[in-house]
Amino acid sequence: MEVTIGQFAKLVGSTVRTLRYYDKIEILTPKKYNKHGQKIYTQLDWELFQQIMILKHLGLSLNEIKEQLTNEKLNSRELLQVQKQLIEQKQAELNEILEVITRMERLYNIEGVSEEELNEFSFIMLDLFRREKKQIQVIETYFMADKQLMKEIKLLNDPEYKEKMDRELWNLLQAIRTAIQFNDSTSHKKVQEILSNMDALSPASRSFLSLSDDPNFLAEHQQVFNNFFPEDIAEYIYKEMRSYYDDKEE
Repeated sequence: MEVTIGQFAKLVGSTVRTLRYYDKIEILTPKKYNKHGQKIYTQLDWELFQQIMILKHLGLSLNEIKEQLTNEKLNSRELLQVQKQLIEQKQAELNEILEVITRMERLYNIEGVSEEELNEFSFIMLDLFRREKKQIQVIETYFMADKQLMKEIKLLNDPEYKEKMDRELWNLLQAIRTAIQFNDSTSHKKVQEILSNMDALSPASRSFLSLSDDPNFLAEHQQVFNNFFPEDIAEYIYKEMRSYYDDKEE
């Protein structure tokens, strides 16, 4: 087989532009020329093109493909294992993103809540969702020696628990906005009621609050727990949670 670039593009289902780019980056560079000085693609070039397509299908970038073909960095089995691990990792990341979107969609479907209201706190909720897995891992490590508490922490990964807590957290943000605006006993009582509901769902919440009193913990895990909260809301939540648990202990 000896064909020009246009003929080869039709043969392999590619484009002249793509083939010229492959030639430019020296991943597929024909060595033969015809009498008109045009590059000619041969059977060997066809075989190399098929290898490139296979490696692309496995998820390798063009730079990775070039390195693999040039240096035979990995044998076929090793290459498959590496790509499998990368794809599984990417799949897990996509599943986590999909879960975040699903949880947010569930909030948008709550009856009696306008989209405008949800939009106001959507970034707070999305940031909480995306940080949650890493935060739970850090908390598990911190409280590893407390077997009873570890049982309660495990509940944080339960889908049913997440759905209930997401709704309560959304109610809490709404109630805090009202409390900041009116600063009266009625709105304060509403916030405390919601905190009571959240405490019933997660008895470990009191222990989590104690982490905020540990400067070493906060310094070490600042990036993990540096959630996207407006300052006034963050301060109000902390104040109300502290008040709730102090009253409960008394």
